[in-house]
Amino acid sequence: MDYKNTLMWKEIGETARNFREISAANEKVMAETVKAIKASGATNFVLAGRGTSDHALMYFKYVLEEKTEYTASYAAPSIVTIFNGKLNYKHSVVIGCSQSGKAADALAVLEKANKDGAVTVAITNDENSPMAKTAKYHLFCNCGLESSVAATKTFSAQLYLALWLANELAGDKAEIAKLHNYYKNIDELFPTISELTDKYSAKYKDTFSGFVLSRGITYAIANEQTLKLQETCYIQMKGYAGSDFYHGPMAMVNEKTPVLIYCAHNTDAETSERLMREDQSQCVDKMLSLGAPVLVITDDKYIADKYAASADVAYIPAEGGDRFTVFSFALFAQMLACKISVAIGNNPDAPRALKKITITK
Repeated sequence: MDYKNTLMWKEIGETARNFREISAANEKVMAETVKAIKASGATNFVLAGRGTSDHALMYFKYVLEEKTEYTASYAAPSIVTIFNGKLNYKHSVVIGCSQSGKAADALAVLEKANKDGAVTVAITNDENSPMAKTAKYHLFCNCGLESSVAATKTFSAQLYLALWLANELAGDKAEIAKLHNYYKNIDELFPTISELTDKYSAKYKDTFSGFVLSRGITYAIANEQTLKLQETCYIQMKGYAGSDFYHGPMAMVNEKTPVLIYCAHNTDAETSERLMREDQSQCVDKMLSLGAPVLVITDDKYIADKYAASADVAYIPAEGGDRFTVFSFALFAQMLACKISVAIGNNPDAPRALKKITITK
C-alpha cells in the first residue's frame, strides 16, 4: 500500500481547503455565540469531549485562559450519565465537541446544561447530528465526509474553531484576520512537513514504545500524536506535559525509548520566549542525558540549531507563534502516523478493533 492512496492521507491534504472555507460557514453563528456568551455573565467554561475532540478542547483551554479572563475545566460526563450528580451548569458556558456529533456522553452534558439554563455550544462536523441539534449554538467543522477512522482534517478544523472563538472573546481582530488567511501558510508548509515525515517515519517505524512530550499550547499535540500512533500503528506511546513527566514516568526512559518532543516558539513577549526556551531545553537535555533517541519537532530556529548535532530535529518554519504552530504540528503528527502505519503493513483507514464512531457513556 502507498500512503498516498490512503483515505487518511487524502483527508490530511484537505486541511488547507477546509481552512479557506470554514470561516464563511461559521461567520454568522460565531457572532451569535460570542454575543450570547458575553450577555450570559458566565465566567467559566465546561468542556466535554473524548479522544481527538478532547485534545482540541485542551488547546481551547490554553488559548482561552491565555487571552481572556475566562477559566475552563473539563466535564466528567459520568457524573451526569451514571452517578446522577447534583452539579448545576447554569452559570457556565458548556461546550461539547465531537466530530460525528453522536458522542452520547458529551450529548448528555449538553442536555443537562440546557436544562440548567447554560449557554451551550457544539463543535461537530455534522449539522444534523444530535449534538448539533441539541446545543443552542453549533460551530461547524465543514470538512465534508471524513471516512478514515483516524480523525485528521476534523481535528484541525476543531483547533481552528477553538482559536477563532477564543480570539472573538478576546476581541483580537488582528489575530482573527491572520487565522482566516492561514490556509496560505498550510499550503506553503505542507511539502516541508511531508518531506520531514518521510525522513522520520522511516527512522522511527520500528518503534515499539515511547513517549511524546510538550508543554503549554501544544500539549494537546503531544496527546494527539500519541493517539494517532496508538490507533494506526499500534505503538505503545504515552503523551505527557514535560512538567508531569518528571514526576515518575521519566524512570522508564532509556536508550531504547524514543522520545518525541514538540517545542513551539512563544513569540508573545521576551520573558515568555525565554522561559519556554529554558523549559524546552531542560526537557531535551534531560532526555538526551538518559540516552534516549530524541526527535525534536519545532518551529523555533534557536532550538533547531541548538540540537542539530545531538538529536533528530524536524524544523518547521511556521509563522505566527505557538497558537498557530499547533496547526503545523497537527499535520506533522498526522502524516508521521499515516506513513509509519503503511510502512509496517497496517491500513491506517481501518485500525483493528476500532470504528469511526465510538459511543461511550
